[in-house]
Amino acid sequence: MFCSKLKTQIKALLKEFDNYIDAHIDTALQITSALKSMLSSPAANIITAIIPGELDDEIRQELVAALTKVIDALTIADTCKQYTDANDKLSCFIKQLQLRDPQLQDAVLQKLASLLAGTLDGQRLKQSLYDLYTQAKYSASKTAA
Repeated sequence: MFCSKLKTQIKALLKEFDNYIDAHIDTALQITSALKSMLSSPAANIITAIIPGELDDEIRQELVAALTKVIDALTIADTCKQYTDANDKLSCFIKQLQLRDPQLQDAVLQKLASLLAGTLDGQRLKQSLYDLYTQAKYSASKTAA
């Protein structure tokens, strides 16, 4: 009963959610899903492999800048701050994630998605709201699958 009520509340929140922010969360979750798949077999050029191909160059550059910024914000990637090249920074980040338990990997990737969505949205909302909406969207996608 509690779970169905919570699920209904989550769906109601998502329906009220701004479509613009929703698109950023979708993009962020696509990127973190691609990063998660690379934990077992990293690609040579991570940027090309994780950023959706249908995005134009301006959005792609914005995503690369946002990714490098939010990776620096995560303490799990403190050792990656030394890299200035986005591909090197992402490669380091993946190596750091590989050292962690799979549940912690998921938690870090969800936080990365939340930070990325907030950055892409220009931080119009409090970070806790991006966290909430990203978690709700992630949970809703898991129950739908």
